[in-house]
Amino acid sequence: MAEAKKKSEDIITLDNHSPVPPIDDAITTMDNHSPVPPIDDAITTMDNHSPVPPALELDGK
Repeated sequence: MAEAKKKSEDIITLDNHSPVPPIDDAITTMDNHSPVPPIDDAITTMDNHSPVPPALELDGK
C-alpha cells in the first residue's frame, strides 16, 4: 500500500511542479508577450505606413 501511495504522490508532485505551464496559461502568455502584433494591428500599420500610395491617389494624379 505504501508503494502505491508513494507513486500517487509522485504523480501529484510532477503535476504541481511541471516545467510546462498549462495550455491556457501558455497561450495567454504568448498573446501578451507576442513579438508579432495582432493581424488587424499589422494590417492597419501597413496601411498607415505603406510606401505605396492608395490607388485612388495614383488615378487622381
